[in-house]
This record gives sequence, C-alpha cells and structure tokens, in this order.
Amino acid sequence: MSKFLTFAALAGAAGLSAIAINDAATFALTGNYSAASDEFGVNPLYLASGLVHGLAYLAFAGVLHAHRRRVDDGSRLRRVIRLALIVVFLTLAAGMLANTAVSAATGEMLDGDGLYGAVATVSFLLMFVGSIALGFSLLRRPDMRLPAWTLVAILPALLLTILIAVSGSPWAHPAYVEALVCFGIAFIGLPTRRVDQRAPEVGPVLDPVRG
Repeated sequence: MSKFLTFAALAGAAGLSAIAINDAATFALTGNYSAASDEFGVNPLYLASGLVHGLAYLAFAGVLHAHRRRVDDGSRLRRVIRLALIVVFLTLAAGMLANTAVSAATGEMLDGDGLYGAVATVSFLLMFVGSIALGFSLLRRPDMRLPAWTLVAILPALLLTILIAVSGSPWAHPAYVEALVCFGIAFIGLPTRRVDQRAPEVGPVLDPVRG
C-alpha cells in the first residue's frame, strides 16, 4: 500500500507542478491565467485540475501517515508537525474535491470570498509553514536528506518569489514553492538506506605465536 501511495504522491506532485507552472508561465507571457484557473469559469480543464489537486493532497496525507514511524523516529516535534500537515492536506483535499463536485453538478464554483476561500487560504499558508518546519527537523537525518533539503528549499524559493513580486515582474507566482512542497512530501515515500552508526564488529584476533 505504501508503494502505491508513494507512486500516487509522485504522480500528484508532477501533475500539480505542471498545472501550477503552466499557470505561472501563461500569465507571465500573456497576462492571462490558464484555462484551468477559475478566471474562465467552470470548464473541463478546471474540473480536471480540481480533481488532480484533491487526489494529490490525499496522496500526500497518505504518505505522511504510511511512513509515520520513519518520519517521527521518536521525535515528538516531528510527530506534531506531521500530524498538522496531514490535517492541512486532508482539509485542502476535501475543499478541492467538494468544489469540483459542486462545480460539475451545478456549473457554479464555491464562494471563494466566503468560508471556503478563507479555509483554503489559511490551509495553503499552513502547508508552506509546516513543510518548511518538517524539512528543517529532518536535516540531521542521513536517510531523509532528499525530502529534507527539498522542503528546506521552500524558504529561499519563497523569498525569491517575494523579491520577484516586489520587482514588478509578472513571473512572481507561488507555483515554484508549491512544486517544492509537493515533491518534498512525495520524496518521503522513496526507499532509503538507513545509515548504521553502530561500531563495526571486530572478529577474533589470532595469536601470532599460537596461530
């Protein structure tokens, strides 16, 4: 089951990153968002994007749960961060899937300025904060270097995005940070070799006289 979740998380990370970066590039080059955004109303691409987002968030939560022992490794801090991220991802998944279902059934989106929008915004921000915190907490773990450094990279990427926005460039977009979050969480499910820090066993010493 954990292998399936890891595959789903990696596929979800690739899908979400492609959607987000395409949106960023489309806006930077044309001044308009992509057809998958809510700017164009309910359409097949918008519904597909919502479904991909919802399923990917579920996969991320699943990876964090399936690999809970390896992530926590006896640390209460990492356990709290991991559980908080699971709640955040489940909240985002529920919101995305609910909005997709309502949009498909009625042709209308959920109110982005109401409770749905507020919860989604807060959850999105907490996803960034929690992912950065988890990354820093895993830095000293040799077996978790790939996910740790990917998640830690969110911080400089976020600062760079802010600088790009301040400069007035149309390339400022949360897509780059979101991609690091997605892949950083998905990488947790990849198999790793745990470094054995125990002293090596010493074999019997032969007496040079007795042989």
